[in-house]
Amino acid sequence: MAETETKIRMTNVRKAFGEKVVLDGFNLEVKTGESLVVIGGSGVGKSVMLKCLLGVLTPESGAITIDGDNVVGIGTAERDRINTKLGMLFQGAALFDSQSVWENIAFGLPARKVARAEAREIAMQKIAMVGLKPEIASLYPSQLSGGMKKRVGLARAIAADPEILFFDEPTTGLDPLMGDIINDLIVHCTAEVGATTLTITHDMLSARKIGDRIAMIYNGKIIW
Repeated sequence: MAETETKIRMTNVRKAFGEKVVLDGFNLEVKTGESLVVIGGSGVGKSVMLKCLLGVLTPESGAITIDGDNVVGIGTAERDRINTKLGMLFQGAALFDSQSVWENIAFGLPARKVARAEAREIAMQKIAMVGLKPEIASLYPSQLSGGMKKRVGLARAIAADPEILFFDEPTTGLDPLMGDIINDLIVHCTAEVGATTLTITHDMLSARKIGDRIAMIYNGKIIW
């Protein structure tokens, strides 16, 4: 696919909760290979936008396409196919407490018919890629610092070499030094897997470092 082609497009998307309209004629386009950062105040619709892209929420109207495929209201099997293209770093890392670090990283691989031994090998490769030592693989999330959890979350997001990566407030809760390390890792790791990325953040230093373009949401629309 050519670099100039559109990977993600949202056209006139409307999403409301009762009388509260969150996305109102929302338009967004992310080119293949691009890193787009979306900024805006609390409650303006950044997370709702992301949930619509992930299929967690369904908009009342408008179109959302990924690689030209409409993803609004599609069936489970088709959604699962689309989801194999996606990786996600959640705001709080969202690791499973009952699983070891390597099991967390490899969590989504069995769905891609990857055997356990191979999944562990992939997890170890990603652990190295995010700058962690191999011995961390057998630890559990409760034994990790906030920065380490974020690195493990990033390793899980890139485990299957996804075509698209979503980052939800990747530096929230981290001190400035660790936040900058995470920013550098995001830039390095997304380049390594060749992913198109969409990030939502309040952190302007992060936005400048990881974004090719920045878009601002206000009153349910992209205004800049």
